[in-house]
Amino acid sequence: MNERLQELLDAVQRTASQVGGSAADAAYGVGRRAGELLSVAKLNIRIMDLKGAVNTALREVGEMIYATHTGTLTESEVLLAKLQEIDALRAKIDQLEREITRLQGGGSCPHCGAAAQSGDAFCRECGGKL
Repeated sequence: MNERLQELLDAVQRTASQVGGSAADAAYGVGRRAGELLSVAKLNIRIMDLKGAVNTALREVGEMIYATHTGTLTESEVLLAKLQEIDALRAKIDQLEREITRLQGGGSCPHCGAAAQSGDAFCRECGGKL
């Protein structure tokens, strides 16, 4: 009877060990996924801030152009600098959006780097074959 009890206890111990290992693996996976989601959320917040900056800069460009229309000349260097600022902000937004796609396991266009959705055969930005 002692031998049978020992076999049963050994089986219970092996099962508990396997369950513990599976639980640890699951917890690791959940923790990693939570970290990815947090990173995506932070990137989305940064993108929203950058889009706000783009809108502000576009409004300033519009005011410069309207001022020129009404007779107040705008220096072309100032306008060019503002347009270059907008280009840089948009490039940063594109970079962050590609990083989000990478974190979410999505693909990207090999030609232009734009995010590609599952099932896309061609890039939505440049039309290149995926």
